[in-house]
Amino acid sequence: MGSGLSVFMPQTRDAMRFDRYSLIWLVAMLMPALLGNPQVALGEELPGEHAVRAAMVFNFLKFSELPHEVLVGSPTIEICLAVGGARQAEALTALSGCKVGGREVKVAPLNGDARGCHVLYVDTRQRWNTLRMRQGARRVLSISAYPGFARDGGMLEIAVQADGVRFDVNLAEGRNAGIRFSPQMLRLARRVYD
Repeated sequence: MGSGLSVFMPQTRDAMRFDRYSLIWLVAMLMPALLGNPQVALGEELPGEHAVRAAMVFNFLKFSELPHEVLVGSPTIEICLAVGGARQAEALTALSGCKVGGREVKVAPLNGDARGCHVLYVDTRQRWNTLRMRQGARRVLSISAYPGFARDGGMLEIAVQADGVRFDVNLAEGRNAGIRFSPQMLRLARRVYD
């Protein structure tokens, strides 16, 4: 890997799965969100897989450092959604009002380009291919759960499987956008593309 982060990377990234420690870490990181957001805390009928993806997005925000110049003057972190499914949009919208790094999270559908977004959640390859070259899309933290997203130039790919939750990181794309991922997050990744 060409960066100083390589010393923090496990030797067996491809085989890494969420173990008991990882599950405890995930729950510990979610507690503030669950306690701080009544919609999430009350467990309103959010489908399991969609809620897990939303929880992963929240954790990604906590363990990613967006470029200073992107956040200057913004009291909020804007998550823009390019999704067709109401259930995924509902699960992600439940993150509105949570706080990350002293900033309130706001979630809204993507309208036009990604200039006002800090995070872009995309649900399909077709939408990603349409959006990725639009104005502003290159400087946002891009997240999806479709298979192959990280290989397609996205930054964080969530994989909810029968035996656990995994994720892939496209470190090169993050670096190009000025986004840094914490070593803890990189250690838990299934794959890191550099």
